[in-house]
Formats: sequence, structure tokens, C-alpha cells
Amino acid sequence: MNSIIEIKHLKKHFGSLEVLNDIDFHCDKGEVITIIGSSGSGKSTLLRCATMLERMDSGELLYLGEKAAWNGPDGTAVYAGKEKQKEIQGNYGLVFQNFNLFPHYNVLKNIIDAPIHVQKRDKDQVIREARELLKKMGLEDKENAYPCQLSGGQCQRVAIARALALN
Repeated sequence: MNSIIEIKHLKKHFGSLEVLNDIDFHCDKGEVITIIGSSGSGKSTLLRCATMLERMDSGELLYLGEKAAWNGPDGTAVYAGKEKQKEIQGNYGLVFQNFNLFPHYNVLKNIIDAPIHVQKRDKDQVIREARELLKKMGLEDKENAYPCQLSGGQCQRVAIARALALN
């Protein structure tokens, strides 16, 4: 049976942070695969690489046996041309993980903005409550980070904290 998708030796770094190292998997027609891991372990990055929304550093990516990406002579990933990529991308659909966080606000501001400006609550009290929520969510060290710097699971927890901050 031919694989619908096949990934071989996928590697991905963000600067010095190694997110994915030598990942292999394939999925055959009718097969269901679950990707399980802790927040920040690379699940969303793996899916983004598999769907060509994120460029992998090295490895092979095949759809229905057709090469979408492979290692070039220097060992880094080379992608098929734009037309071929469009053809390959026509074989699948995506459901995005989206929590409507404001990309230009850091985590803390995403949480406190509505309680302060819409509910007209005391700013110092709202900030204290937001920091308590971040601590409960295991994100106390992320209050100054922006959504693009967070994993999908971390964005989800920020969105939950934002909802809880509205009481």
C-alpha cells in the first residue's frame, strides 16, 4: 500500500533551539495517526512542516509517492517548484489551531486588555489576577512573549486565561 504522506529524517531548528530531530512517519490510506506530546514538544511544528506551512531544515516529504521536499547536495531541504507544491497541496485540507490572540500584544496584554478597557476594572487588580492565571497555566515566564513565540498549546492556555480573566 502506498503512503498518503511520508516523512523521513525531518529536522527543524528555530535558531539554536532544536525542535524536531530525525522524525520519521508515514500514514497509509484509511489509517489514523495521533501525535501526542507535552506543550512545546513540536507537535504543531511537525504538522506545519508536513503541510509545507513551515520549511524543514532537512529531510524528505512525500505525498502519494511524489516528492514535495528532499535533501539537496548540502544536506538542507530543497522543495519542489511552486506549481508542484500547489498540485500536492490540493490533496489535503487543514483545520487550524486559532485562538484569536492579538499578535501585536504580548501574553499579559492579551489577557488584561478586555477586563481593563471593556469591563472598566482596576488595572492593578486585573494584572495580579492575570499573573495568578498564568502561574496556574504554567506560563508565568511567558507574560512578555508574543503569540508567535508560543507553541500551539501555550496559545491555547493563554486564550483560556483570557476567558477566565473576564470572569
